Amino acid sequence: MKKTVSRSHNLLGEVNDLAEQINTVLKKKEKSRYFESIALLHSFIEDMLKWLVFTQVIWNKSEKGLMPNGEIEQLRQYCNQLSLYQLLNLGLSVDLLSYSLFRKLDAVRIERNQLVHQYWLYRHKGKTHILRKKLEKLARVVNALVGKFNDLIEETGMDESYGILNIKEGKNLIP
Repeated sequence: MKKTVSRSHNLLGEVNDLAEQINTVLKKKEKSRYFESIALLHSFIEDMLKWLVFTQVIWNKSEKGLMPNGEIEQLRQYCNQLSLYQLLNLGLSVDLLSYSLFRKLDAVRIERNQLVHQYWLYRHKGKTHILRKKLEKLARVVNALVGKFNDLIEETGMDESYGILNIKEGKNLIP
């Protein structure tokens, strides 16, 4: 019987790979991949917000001293179950997101919910230029979110030695 090997990826590397992939789609004008790239960025935003909110909450709580056994695991489970709407509001509440970034991300959330219903119109009516504009707009918002990611890593002094930047294949983004 073959043993399953669980692979681990570095979050920083994954962010860079995603950016390269999206930039390639835009640069080469791969119209057939616009919608796929949009869906990928929507998923990335939600997963990145889970990680950022979790990390910010842990960082805020760590300033008060050691956390009781089990508290980090409870917070991890909680953050992994939050919806995008809840993540945005919690991110604003814990001073992770500026109000300006919150509004941009909330607009992305609303548009995401409508996009699936409009996909047929864009794709089958030959309006891929609209999908491209949506992808470019989404990429700008993701860049701002990655900026928050970099700021939080710098603020907390986190690096690869903490293990929080390592993600296991097939698992939630929060380790």
